[in-house]
Amino acid sequence: MANVFPKTRVEPLLCLAVAVLHLVSTGRSDELQEFGPCTYVSSDWADGDSFLVKLPEGKQEVFRLYFVDCIEQSANDLTDKRRLREQSRYFGVEDIKIALEHGAKAAEFTAKALSKPFTVHTNFASAMGRSAKPRFYAFIRTSEGKDLGRLLIENGLARTVGIGRETPDGTHRDDWSDFLRDIELSSAIRGKGIWGHSNPEMIVSMRKEEREEMRLLESIDDALTVTPPTSPIDLNTASIDELMRSGLREALADEVVKKRPFSHIEDLLEIRGIGPATLEKVKPYLTINNPESTKPAP
Repeated sequence: MANVFPKTRVEPLLCLAVAVLHLVSTGRSDELQEFGPCTYVSSDWADGDSFLVKLPEGKQEVFRLYFVDCIEQSANDLTDKRRLREQSRYFGVEDIKIALEHGAKAAEFTAKALSKPFTVHTNFASAMGRSAKPRFYAFIRTSEGKDLGRLLIENGLARTVGIGRETPDGTHRDDWSDFLRDIELSSAIRGKGIWGHSNPEMIVSMRKEEREEMRLLESIDDALTVTPPTSPIDLNTASIDELMRSGLREALADEVVKKRPFSHIEDLLEIRGIGPATLEKVKPYLTINNPESTKPAP
């Protein structure tokens, strides 16, 4: 039987079909997907910015909020303790116990805010941390249509971080980050949440102390003999140990893992403690094979 469609039209259609099937099978797309209504699943490890969600079809996934960082509510290893101390210094809080308490309050706030069905916007970009359990970056809209990350910052329960992406309504990443930083400043002035325990007379010296300690640790790292990778490693999939071999110290490697994925190696400059000199040192050993880590096929 003769081909019903001209060859010039069949081939493009076939190519399009193959491409669509590839995206469906891999779950890979830079576009955000919308899921709702979703349900919050209570768990003993959840915190304010990372938690378990039940999707409409019944599957459960761990999601990590874009743009925000809540204080740790526990410190089980040296890296967690260093991170908690850095967070405390950022907020100008001298009492670590107060910081931990507000980490717990952030978790409670999120659980309450998501007590009613909500909406998830995600493209399943990997937010893998130290745990082997997969987790993915997402924007969360409450039942009232409010952005959860913004609510946490408004209430003094989180700080703004630089890594993110275009929002579901099309706001540019940098514009949304700047907006959240303004919200954070307003929250600090009003003494909301943990900002109410901030010591204005100490916050400058505490942050300075943090920067000086980072520089000291960097100088120690520079003095140590580290065997670099024989070939560039993927910034979005490398382990903490591999990142350390590229020249990053453990605390910075841990931050890199928590803030993945990156579209450009230069985005590392968004991480506190990574400056131009550090970037130039590690850049030869890093590459990005796939800017957006993909969701495993079901």
